[in-house]
Amino acid sequence: MNKFLKRAQELEASMKSDRHYLHQNAEVGFDLPITTKYVMDRLQEIGLEPKEICKSGVTALIEGKKPGKTYLLRADMDALSMNEENVLEFTSKTNAAHNCGHDMHTAILLGAAQILKENVDELEGNVRLMFQPNEEAFLGSKAMIEAGVLDDVDVASCMHMMLDYDASNYACAPGFFSSSCDGFKITVNGKGCHGAMPHLGIDPINVGMSICTAFQQLVSRETPPKETASLTFGQFSGGNTPNIVPDKVVIQGTLRTYNAELRAKLVNRMQTIVKSAGEMYGTTVEYEVLSDVPSIYVNPEMLEEVKTYLSEIEGLTLANDNFRITPSDDMAFISEKVPTVYLLLQARVKDNPYPHHNPKVLFDESAMTWGAAMHAQCAFEWLRNHK
Repeated sequence: MNKFLKRAQELEASMKSDRHYLHQNAEVGFDLPITTKYVMDRLQEIGLEPKEICKSGVTALIEGKKPGKTYLLRADMDALSMNEENVLEFTSKTNAAHNCGHDMHTAILLGAAQILKENVDELEGNVRLMFQPNEEAFLGSKAMIEAGVLDDVDVASCMHMMLDYDASNYACAPGFFSSSCDGFKITVNGKGCHGAMPHLGIDPINVGMSICTAFQQLVSRETPPKETASLTFGQFSGGNTPNIVPDKVVIQGTLRTYNAELRAKLVNRMQTIVKSAGEMYGTTVEYEVLSDVPSIYVNPEMLEEVKTYLSEIEGLTLANDNFRITPSDDMAFISEKVPTVYLLLQARVKDNPYPHHNPKVLFDESAMTWGAAMHAQCAFEWLRNHK
């Protein structure tokens, strides 16, 4: 049996314990004091010297006894601001929930850290561990990059829990792998008036509807049919009474695509539409950027190499090698700096049909042994082959 998988199986109980504690004490954004302390304490137990290089951003270096390059392994630690609806022995005690699997990402990387630390005599280079806050708002990766997490790093990889296949499977894809995410907030400033005399005001609802219609046509009429683009509105709010034209309407949404050139074109068109709508209706419309996350770029050559390493783990199956995802991830900023691989670790639970970010979602914990072995295998073998 692959030695890393064997050791990961021996550490299964430890990883479950880590996961349960993190799950019960779920925290959001950059405000992760309990999570941060727990991770740093566990890293110290493993024999490492962790540092908090930005708020709730933890890193540690596993130094091999033989010289070489540096491989970064990343896990995100933040939860979602929502209540869990599962009844578990370790159900969240906070007003947050790990319904995206980040608690498992963190537990997996702690397991991999212990495995790699136990093998430092054979490790030909260094492994930098990156425990990241605030992935959900796409802010944590940038903060850790600015704090120096990529200093001297040559390549990087990470994984995310997915629910498309049973545990012991993984998926991946080369090239632009995840969609970009351009979040926006549009504020339409109208002029309130009596509903029976709309000519005396400026109706921001009417202006907002015009903007929304024009935005949807960007996908249906300005995006090439062979390209993929998704434009979603998550908020359209204004007014609270049937006979009053309100002063203001707020619209929020996201644009996602895989093509960087198309993304730039559509974002520019969105801003042009907003400005033109204000001029056309005789009012002011404000456009605010909420997020500007690019697509993750998975380095094709590195991915092919990593797949050969993973094929040495008995029982691990590559279920799909062209599996792209529509959600976004700020690992994208890492992928702009160093060659990066992103793996989708499967953890489907039978008879649990709920998706990520649902209050009833469940993940198969047995996937953690595969994840820890995968992390260790990828880092160890890549360093051995790139002296």
